Amino acid sequence: MALSGFSAIGQAIHDTGKYHYQYVYKVATPIPGTAGFFVDMNQTSGSPKYNAFAGTQFAFTPLAGSGNGGVYTGANISGSSKHLVSLQVLNPSTGANTVPPDHIILSDYLGFYPLIDGDDTDLQIMDNTLTLPRYVSGVGVRVVLIVQAPMNITAPITITYTNSEGVAGRSVTFNLIAGVNIGVCATAAGTNGLTQNATPFAPLDNGDVGVRAIESIQLGSGSGGFFCAALVSPLASIMTLESGVAVEEVYGIAGQLPPEIIEGAYLNFLIKRSGSLAGRLQAELVFINS
Repeated sequence: MALSGFSAIGQAIHDTGKYHYQYVYKVATPIPGTAGFFVDMNQTSGSPKYNAFAGTQFAFTPLAGSGNGGVYTGANISGSSKHLVSLQVLNPSTGANTVPPDHIILSDYLGFYPLIDGDDTDLQIMDNTLTLPRYVSGVGVRVVLIVQAPMNITAPITITYTNSEGVAGRSVTFNLIAGVNIGVCATAAGTNGLTQNATPFAPLDNGDVGVRAIESIQLGSGSGGFFCAALVSPLASIMTLESGVAVEEVYGIAGQLPPEIIEGAYLNFLIKRSGSLAGRLQAELVFINS
């Protein structure tokens, strides 16, 4: 449901008080190893709490946000829709944090397939007994491959999936970047696994606009380690250009509509690191019901 404009935002914040302010503090980002790679903020300490993506191997495990499980978005009000109206991010300039993350993506983590074996070159078939809890059509849903145990070398990977039209057997082949640290997004859109090709999202087959389910994953050679395949819906993004300087996006004012937050959303961040060291992350989010 679309937010009806400035009056609805103002009423929710100033008149009826149907808003929620949430502070996020992550003690350290995962160490990307190489500047320019994306990292996932689930497998790191702070608030919201650490999420190890634990589950039955290959089985899709849905995620639902609650309290400190994912960024808390506040209580839901019957008959109202929830939206993000403000996102502010600060990367403190201290110690190893002298280089800021330069691209931050807030996503709804819908679920994941855990413990995909980086040493197994046989077809690894996913279990889709459970399905998407939100964005059930798969429109806009993307695959993020996240390191759970250190990998050794870059390897070709093929992902076969069902697209948002319900068409099975769609597939893409690309390079899986070797991530030696937990939490690194081991995805490259290019064929060489180079830094300039790094992206948090696996590519899609021609013409596809989203993923409903992953059917299988196969490595062309062993990469070592384990990784999970998370299905996410990207909601908002922001750039940080200078350490120690907060940046803010106020939605509905600068031409971008406030992103709708579906009940049960499990929110967290993907961050592209300009440096190769760990850093902290602070963020403030304002949600409203209208």
